[in-house]
Amino acid sequence: MDCALSFVAIFIVLVALAVYDSIKPQHFPPGPRWLPFVGCFPHFYQLRSKYGYVHLAIRELAEKYGSLTGIKLGKQRIVVVSTHDLIKKILTCDEFNGRPDGFFFRVRAFGERRGVLFTDGTKWSQHRRFSLRHLRSFGFGHRKMEDYLIAEAEDLVENLRKKSLEGPVAMHSAFDVPVINSLWLMFAGRRFEYDDEKLAEILRVTHDAFKLIDTSGGILCQLPFLRFIFPELSGYNSLMSILKKLWSFLDDEINEHVRNLPTDEPRDLIDAFLMEMSRGESTSDSQFNHEELLILCLDLFLAGSETTSNTLSTALIYLVLDPELLSTLQTELQKVVGPDRPPKCADRSSLPTMEAFIAEVQRCLFIAPLGVPHRAIKDVSLNGYRIPQDTIILVNYYSVQHEKSHWKDPETFRPQRFLNANGEFIPDDFSIPFGLGKRRCLGEVLARNSLFLYLAYVLHYFDIKISEEHGPPNPNGNDGFTISPKPFHLVLSHRTG
Repeated sequence: MDCALSFVAIFIVLVALAVYDSIKPQHFPPGPRWLPFVGCFPHFYQLRSKYGYVHLAIRELAEKYGSLTGIKLGKQRIVVVSTHDLIKKILTCDEFNGRPDGFFFRVRAFGERRGVLFTDGTKWSQHRRFSLRHLRSFGFGHRKMEDYLIAEAEDLVENLRKKSLEGPVAMHSAFDVPVINSLWLMFAGRRFEYDDEKLAEILRVTHDAFKLIDTSGGILCQLPFLRFIFPELSGYNSLMSILKKLWSFLDDEINEHVRNLPTDEPRDLIDAFLMEMSRGESTSDSQFNHEELLILCLDLFLAGSETTSNTLSTALIYLVLDPELLSTLQTELQKVVGPDRPPKCADRSSLPTMEAFIAEVQRCLFIAPLGVPHRAIKDVSLNGYRIPQDTIILVNYYSVQHEKSHWKDPETFRPQRFLNANGEFIPDDFSIPFGLGKRRCLGEVLARNSLFLYLAYVLHYFDIKISEEHGPPNPNGNDGFTISPKPFHLVLSHRTG
């Protein structure tokens, strides 16, 4: 009798929990029905399987439920924000400047909230200010940065020239080394060579990491218990393998700095951080300790390498699929730069078609279509809906870049939309590839200069054609935290002027 009563009590408790877990907060934005314990997870992943991309699954939900869509994936309560006006309001509102606190966001930082990418509050602002202040002192945003970029662009051209002699060149990864070097010189005081096998392995691991996790943190954030039941199938084993390799790589870099730390002035950001550690107590709860430095390195390495290199590779896909546009850009370069000198950042204002092309690449195939997730740091009312504290906010940048009421033909790749009747480049407020507000991309100035200079160098020095052996590249990239180009090869031949 006692066993039966216990069973009934347990059953009642489970039913009550299931019912409670399915109830949406009062005045929560509309969205699909929530199932017990899994929320909208089955429906959402059905949509993702249907379209192949998270942002396209989000697009269907937004079209059905509106510019504020409420969903629940496992234990995560999420509001998807679409349309330009609402996104601008979200990004410039301090109440939405938090970062999520799920399993993935902690496991990557040894179980804590560390770094600048996925933290908020005092720790985030302190590390962001510290990083920007010292990066500027090592050239970030100044003439020295352009010198770094020019040196990397010259090495990029030389590397591509050597590879082109052997046949079609793998262009999906061609920009990885120069992009990371332009940051690493200021961050770690050194650069990598193209034949560095250790770096090649880490870049491969980095690409794998971005494909493994989506913007919300993936299945391990939504249903973290799955790592105990299906460690391989859930991606947990792969994630930990990737993280251990990245931690080890960055730890070696930090320890090398520790062994050779100067006694007077820091040479780079890692030196500056280590010196800050030595001024105070380097304890586990300090804002400046070894683990904090390692995760700061991880944040800047990942954020600084993936988006810019993917944008550059994608730009070449668009160009090689449109030879007329490619010829137009090269003709413009020839008129402005001429055959006797390389391009420089000052040329950008005289190359409006190039500027328009880069802007259209960033608009048409937004590399990070849902950006980095935000979190409501307190209960907030927005457009008549209540968004409870700790709700994750997914910013649907894709919706802004494809808003028909503004762009008219958003699915068409048309750089001319950024040119006026006189052929001058005109920025568009609806194009926000680096975000807005306090969470705006920390490396924007470096990214903009890298995109322009590396692309200009390649187009200045090479003619580019589709490889008959490999066929035309696929403009639809791999889904993940960012959209990464699928492997493709192009035929490069040296331009004679």
